[in-house]
Amino acid sequence: MQFISVYKKLSSNDLGTADKHNRVIYRSEHLRNSSFLERENDGEKFKVLRYVDDCDPSILMTVSDMLDLIEDMKIVIDESKSDVEVNNHLKEIVFMCKLCIWNIDNFCLEISPWCANTDTYPSHLPEEYRTK
Repeated sequence: MQFISVYKKLSSNDLGTADKHNRVIYRSEHLRNSSFLERENDGEKFKVLRYVDDCDPSILMTVSDMLDLIEDMKIVIDESKSDVEVNNHLKEIVFMCKLCIWNIDNFCLEISPWCANTDTYPSHLPEEYRTK
């Protein structure tokens, strides 16, 4: 499973590693997203998703990165039409890319195989909406 997060940047070249859990803007995950997002064996088909795996995070920092991911997402959204839950989750990732594009100097997007600390979620957020 991959965890997708939008982080507030501290600087224009910030890779989001320092104190990132306190800088999260938005986060999304789905238990069945790996088969759509981990596409390292489809290198010729994907620009960004070919680098997503279960070993390390991928951090997208530029408008070009986001646009490439949106193009990849169009393909996997089409592939996931029979699974409404995953399909909606993948569309949510496109929204997250757009959010970053609108705020490219302030936000970056991370795709990571590692779970987030649920203690960092807003205390007012109901338990069922927290990453498990």
